[in-house]
Amino acid sequence: MDVRITRWYFKLLYVVGAWLLGIPVLALLNALHLPPAAVDAVSGAVSLASVLLGARIFRGRGEPVAPPRPWWKMTARPRLSRALGVLFALTPASAAAVAIAAAFGVDAASEALGRYTEAGLWTSVLALTALAALYLNSAARLRRLPALPVEPKFRTPGALR
Repeated sequence: MDVRITRWYFKLLYVVGAWLLGIPVLALLNALHLPPAAVDAVSGAVSLASVLLGARIFRGRGEPVAPPRPWWKMTARPRLSRALGVLFALTPASAAAVAIAAAFGVDAASEALGRYTEAGLWTSVLALTALAALYLNSAARLRRLPALPVEPKFRTPGALR
């Protein structure tokens, strides 16, 4: 059965649910007394998988619902793909800057990284960089396609006079 999510509130519910899924996953991994690097790796994989699954099942306004999306298409619109790509690029860039500052002995940066293992931090940086590349690639390719038709937004007529 192919699932497609077209309404914004179900998309929001999916995102919140995927975020909340991380809590029991982390609790289970910590209960199994796995090393912190393994916990970070599995947690990152679950997060990455949830974003990629969302990109496959979400549909934008005017986008065909039934056929599967091409592998490169992360959103229906180039502007949204570009915005998410920039967001996903800024996050690992700032994390890498903090890690480099910590390596040079900046105390505030070391405190900020206190919870993370080095392997977990760099795994997250690589995963977010991959997502940034996918979203920016999607934006570039979507710009070359004809724009999707805009569906009319009908409003309930006011009081008739």
